[in-house]
Amino acid sequence: MASPSPMVMNGWYVGAWAGEVGRTLTQRWIAGRPVCFYRLSDGTANAIEDRCPHRRFPLSLGRLDGDVIECNYHGYRIDGGGVCVGVAEQSDRPRAAVHRFPLVERDGIVWIWPGDPALADPGLLPDTSWLTDPGWTHVSGHMPLKARHLLLVENLLDLTHETFLHPTTIGNAAVAATPIDVTSQGDRVSFTRHMVGITAPPFYEKSMGLTSPVDRWQDGDFYAPGVFQLNMRLASTGVEEPEGFHMKVIYGITPATDTETHDFFALGRDFRIDDEELSAFQLRQQLNVMREDVDALEVQEIMVATDPPGVRESSIRSDVAGIRGRRLLEKLAAKEAAAAAPARRAVAAT
Repeated sequence: MASPSPMVMNGWYVGAWAGEVGRTLTQRWIAGRPVCFYRLSDGTANAIEDRCPHRRFPLSLGRLDGDVIECNYHGYRIDGGGVCVGVAEQSDRPRAAVHRFPLVERDGIVWIWPGDPALADPGLLPDTSWLTDPGWTHVSGHMPLKARHLLLVENLLDLTHETFLHPTTIGNAAVAATPIDVTSQGDRVSFTRHMVGITAPPFYEKSMGLTSPVDRWQDGDFYAPGVFQLNMRLASTGVEEPEGFHMKVIYGITPATDTETHDFFALGRDFRIDDEELSAFQLRQQLNVMREDVDALEVQEIMVATDPPGVRESSIRSDVAGIRGRRLLEKLAAKEAAAAAPARRAVAAT
């Protein structure tokens, strides 16, 4: 684990919530690359490499003139396609450009593909239609994490930690005591944990008015390289599906650098959708839970980064989903590295 976290470039990551992208130039690091997000004059979200091709000054510190960014260092003017269209106050028009990232804006999410644009297939995006379904409501946000993204992937694929890290909100003994079933298909790792006849955790007692015993379902899907969705159902024991309370959470697990991560989230529900007080309560509770995770993962990052070589990690049955997620990312990153090797050798030979 002391080795760098596997960072997959050819995949869709959450780059921003749609409301975060406007006519203001905004820098955000994605998969080790500085990205300048903004909207073109027709409202289309756009993202280009945030390094001026002249002297690498951040374009996000420049000025947006129509659909052209004017660098605030020497006046290079970069259009929406990333191409230099001139230099302010000078007759020169250098042949220069920066990378333009493929984007897809859907269901209030701006998705970004940091790798090869030719491979950016929107058909690979997970279904997030519940974010705009009128039968659902949700709260959302973004929390920075000073830890490698793999630690967050494993955290979400092993919710056993709820018993110990979140005992006053969403966790209790039933989570750790109930085994999970894990399946893998393509670039997805899934698990189910159905808890029957258990004590209701504090968060659900307060938000739903449930009294014990209850049935609690957790069905999670990790879509490599950086999306996790959790489908939840809670109901009084004996109440049959489709009755009960249903919630969903999506996490955009977007690496910023090797040791920093963007933790995007949205928590949705299909009950009391007009209850703004409940939404405010759920947002507070979600942020509290995530803060507990962030505090734990940032301490874990320090330990992992300083782990002596050769130390063996102990694992148990509940780690299966997390280990499969780790191996999936390692496989995808190794595949990319192998595909890029001939080009690297050709460059080295020149």
